[in-house]
Amino acid sequence: MSLISKNESGEAVEGRSLVSNDVFLGGLVYKYLFPSIVAMVGTRISSCINGLILGRTLGGTGLGVISLVTPVTLVYFSIGSLVGVGASIVSGIALGRGDRERCARVYTLSYIVMGAVAVVLTVAGMLNLDRIVRFLGADAEYFEYTRDFVRYYIMGGAGILLLYIPINYLRIAGKPNHAMIMLLLMSFLEIVGLWVFVILLDMGPGGTAIAWVIGSALTCFVSIGFLRGKDSPFALQKPGPALRDISSLVSSGSPSAANNVCRAIQSLSMNLLFVRMGMGMYLPCYTLVTTGADFILAVILGISQAALPLVGISFGERDFRSIRIILKKAMGWGNLIIGVMAILIVLIRNRIGLFFGVEDEEVLRNTGIGMLFFAFSINFAFINNVMMNYFNAIRRVLIANIIVISRLVLFMIIPAYALFPRVNIYAVWISLILTEIFTLGLTFLFVTLIHRRNPRLSRYLLLDDALVENSRVIDFSVQNTIEDVTFASGKISDFCEENEIPIKKITQIGLAIEEMLLMINEFSHREGKTAYTDVRMMITPENIVMRIRNAGRYFNPVKYYYENKDTEAGFDRTLGIGIILKMARDVKYRETFGVNNLIITI
Repeated sequence: MSLISKNESGEAVEGRSLVSNDVFLGGLVYKYLFPSIVAMVGTRISSCINGLILGRTLGGTGLGVISLVTPVTLVYFSIGSLVGVGASIVSGIALGRGDRERCARVYTLSYIVMGAVAVVLTVAGMLNLDRIVRFLGADAEYFEYTRDFVRYYIMGGAGILLLYIPINYLRIAGKPNHAMIMLLLMSFLEIVGLWVFVILLDMGPGGTAIAWVIGSALTCFVSIGFLRGKDSPFALQKPGPALRDISSLVSSGSPSAANNVCRAIQSLSMNLLFVRMGMGMYLPCYTLVTTGADFILAVILGISQAALPLVGISFGERDFRSIRIILKKAMGWGNLIIGVMAILIVLIRNRIGLFFGVEDEEVLRNTGIGMLFFAFSINFAFINNVMMNYFNAIRRVLIANIIVISRLVLFMIIPAYALFPRVNIYAVWISLILTEIFTLGLTFLFVTLIHRRNPRLSRYLLLDDALVENSRVIDFSVQNTIEDVTFASGKISDFCEENEIPIKKITQIGLAIEEMLLMINEFSHREGKTAYTDVRMMITPENIVMRIRNAGRYFNPVKYYYENKDTEAGFDRTLGIGIILKMARDVKYRETFGVNNLIITI
């Protein structure tokens, strides 16, 4: 086997080679990539079908209503993201540190907060229903249809809000496929609801709202069941002091929430622009473009969310090389996928309106032009979205929020309003490109200024490599064969010897690591299937830190040791683990995002 092992600086390690951990990380990225994309696209299917039904039954009026009510739905999405995403991030960090109590506490708190917000929104919304509809810009043509949608949506909005909790927790539980299935279930239930309430009962946009809230509520109920289990850290418990947890929750969820809030502001601003300029005829064009754009944005979000948890794990371990590999793979595959979709948009841009039953030549022409501009903007949008999620994962929340506000509000609305008196609808289409390019430029400026103030941080990703630069690191993956495990153990022993570790400790480390890897191959990896365990050893002036991780079945070596060390059959099998526990200052096992992580500090 001719494989390459590299140290932290990327230089090849002499002697027989080992597998680069690109294989392990690539497998993790791909594990999350497909379910994330399918899940996000699946959530857009019912919206597309809803637009198709309303477009064919109510024509341009139906499409206009969809555009007018978008700010209301995005307010709910914003609050759901703030609490659901924020709580899952805080719980994920707690789970990674072994703090199951805080994980469960935050999980419980998220339901309490979400429930309280749902009650306030329902009461306030029903008392101010007509004011909300007028604020959305609905005139006589749209008023009753818009009112019906908003009324039913607010009445059942609690189900939509609560769904964000189990869906996000399924991802940190290492169950991306379950999250995908649940979101597809939601889309299926919503489509059935559309057929019943909009087509059979002829309830128009109000039927759409009913279908959506029922689909979300039923999916939420089913999703919670997947988080329950004997050893699950996601269990409801008596809430403790909440102030610190709420603060962390809000901070972690703010970029996701800001994304939806800014989309709501953008949608409302564009709607008001058309209405106040006496150009309400452009509302269907804008709706068609944003509806088509939702599918592309779903793919963008899916790719970003596939990389986000992996970046978070690596950042917590100060494994910056892995972060760079993850981003490289996400950017590479993402830009390729998005680029292909951009070409398809260009080819079918003039037929999108026909698909929704629109026959007005002017609407079709302007929609085609809008989709052309959108196609040229989406690769820039993808880069901005990935960087927003990246900076949020490494706790640079301010930069993440700046990206969101810039691309969805600042550089979108101002150019559109400034140019509209001169070029009408073209102002909105031009802004689609300008907002992404200007946001990239502003992000680059902020990152440059931070780097100049602290040159220790890397140029573009703002990673502090000082810890790694002052250490000696060996970083590789081991295939699940006896030969590779034996060689890996010898390679670690050689590395320790080169760095003047005492010979007795070298012998103990080599033996212990060899037995540990053999046990992982037996209990975590499937027999007959090629798999890899990622190994990293870092020697600092203070200690030796080893990380052993894999994406196989759950296996906690520490728990296994204490359960089997006193049995006749288990004594020999736990010998290596026992040696590690005796020589180490600290041994921690973490299962985060479906990855087995063993951190050993000697």
